[in-house]
Amino acid sequence: MILAIAVATIASFVFSAVLYGAPPVAAYVRRHSTPRPGLAVPVQMGAVVLRSLVAACLVAGLMHTAGWTGAGAGALLGLALGALPTAILTGAVVHEGIPVPLAALHAFDWVAKLVVIGALVGLLA
Repeated sequence: MILAIAVATIASFVFSAVLYGAPPVAAYVRRHSTPRPGLAVPVQMGAVVLRSLVAACLVAGLMHTAGWTGAGAGALLGLALGALPTAILTGAVVHEGIPVPLAALHAFDWVAKLVVIGALVGLLA
């Protein structure tokens, strides 16, 4: 289980790095986001890894508790859990004026990561 969580955490981080590192995505995020001043890039990257680790532990715990196995069951669980960041980001659009495309990008990132995490945990656990 620990190996599955570690692999899923790393894969989640890599997915986000590739997504946000793509030139059109990076340019869009730079234009429409307000970076937090004083927060060093290594700290930000550490936060991404930590959030991915928390998500991988949650998925692994839910799968274990439910007795679910396999990449398909894990991917479906990840997809279902994707409702949570989508709902939160919808609130950011409605209440904080976050641009819809930016919120959609962040929601896509989390839903895709949760599906990848679920598939890997289901496959490797």
